[in-house]
Amino acid sequence: MNMQTVKALVFKELKQIKRDASSVLVAFIMPLTLLVIFGYGLSFDIKHIRIDLVQQDAGKLSKDLVDLYTHSEYFSTNVVTSTQEARGNMESGKTMGTVIIPECFSEKALRGQKTEIQVISDGTDPNTAAYIEAYASGVFSKYLASLNAAKDRGLNVINRLWFNPTTESIHFLMAGALTMVLAIVGTFLTSLVVAKEWERGTMEAMIATPISINEIIMSKIVPYFALSIVSLLFSLAYGKISFNIPFEGSIFSILLVSSMFIIVSLIEGLIISTIARDQFVAGMMAVMVTFMPTMMLSGFIFEVKSMPIWLQFFSYIFPAKYFVSSARTICLVGDIWEVVLRDTVVLTVMAAALLHFLKKKLKKNVE
Repeated sequence: MNMQTVKALVFKELKQIKRDASSVLVAFIMPLTLLVIFGYGLSFDIKHIRIDLVQQDAGKLSKDLVDLYTHSEYFSTNVVTSTQEARGNMESGKTMGTVIIPECFSEKALRGQKTEIQVISDGTDPNTAAYIEAYASGVFSKYLASLNAAKDRGLNVINRLWFNPTTESIHFLMAGALTMVLAIVGTFLTSLVVAKEWERGTMEAMIATPISINEIIMSKIVPYFALSIVSLLFSLAYGKISFNIPFEGSIFSILLVSSMFIIVSLIEGLIISTIARDQFVAGMMAVMVTFMPTMMLSGFIFEVKSMPIWLQFFSYIFPAKYFVSSARTICLVGDIWEVVLRDTVVLTVMAAALLHFLKKKLKKNVE
């Protein structure tokens, strides 16, 4: 491989990127749009859920519990005295749930007897219903703990969350957002740009020259690799400034695993463009190969372990799964090298296998 030839081809690619406004659009505007959508639009932190609180008991302890629900940041509470009114509000969609404090609640609590409340949620939205049940149970558990602490001052329970103490969903969604950004700049942009060259016939002309396959591949990887690194640093800075995303690890560790994921993505884009040779088909293939697996099978949004066994095994062939794992660990936990090096090695093996396939595919085109 002649490095002077590679250098000249890289400069040619950089000039082409500079002239092509769509490259800048895909490399920076689309990632920024994704970060804004993920940061503000995609959130698992449901707050101010509208519920009715049916207070059938007028005792002091009942009023204390009502105050806890009323001042909870998770609920927008309307206190009523009739279960019929609460049912009507749920049927009309005015509220999503109902918490019922039964009669004699305060009396039983003062006697030390078992106390219960009833939580009813709208099952037409299973996710919100589950949140209502969890949040309502959490408020009641906190209330019972305060009662027990008042009876026995020697009991003190301290709850602590590790790695994401604020429990904000954007903090762990950021790893998936980074994956989407690198997939866009790597696979999607590369497949479209190179497919355009196939359409114009410039790729065939380049292959027909004495330039080697390795030099062609290197000239396509280097400029888009640099562009992807710039997009990565831009995304990290934007996430830190706009959403105060924690970053417990080091720049070296995130660059290490990101570099291998970018290389895999770039090679995937070259393979797609070589197979498709049409921008529209290449774009559709890039979406199917990168976007959908990243969203569904990487652990970005849905927990992989909750999927069927056969689908869990299927998820291991997609590189996004390994990058999401390392990026989330580096951002929230720190430099856990056991995780980072494991995922980097897997991505390196994937890159080698894909590169071998790409070289064979391009050689066949020369023939």
